[in-house]
Amino acid sequence: MEYKQIGFSNIRLPDNRNSGIYEYSIFNKFPQEVFLHEFLHTLERNEQENGNQIAKLHDNEKYGYTESATEGLKEWYEDYMQNTIENAPNMGLTDFAYASKPIHESNFEYGIELDYLDEPDNIIEEIRSIIDRIGKVFFKSS
Repeated sequence: MEYKQIGFSNIRLPDNRNSGIYEYSIFNKFPQEVFLHEFLHTLERNEQENGNQIAKLHDNEKYGYTESATEGLKEWYEDYMQNTIENAPNMGLTDFAYASKPIHESNFEYGIELDYLDEPDNIIEEIRSIIDRIGKVFFKSS
């Protein structure tokens, strides 16, 4: 996802701690993978915006990496992060990815603080939330 050419990710997990998603097991591959994957998209984007030609995060199969039933794409992510992709030297993340600063709220022209997990439940709340956001931007900028 992006807003004004600045990338961000939103990861939602169920509130039910008994769902099994929070535990590693043979039935639930590398559960931290979703967080790592979204974070790597940010680094991938930073690399591309800096003009560095790197492998696309979703091109694991192109480089011979397949998803394991128990470890997901862990091997791919390790090699991608260490710039040691098999058959593709120097196509992983460079030192730039780890040295550049993350996006800060000051990078947004009209930053709006979000309420944690506060989402509209119906169309009326959605319309009200849009009007509220417009009002905050209008009154903040004038």
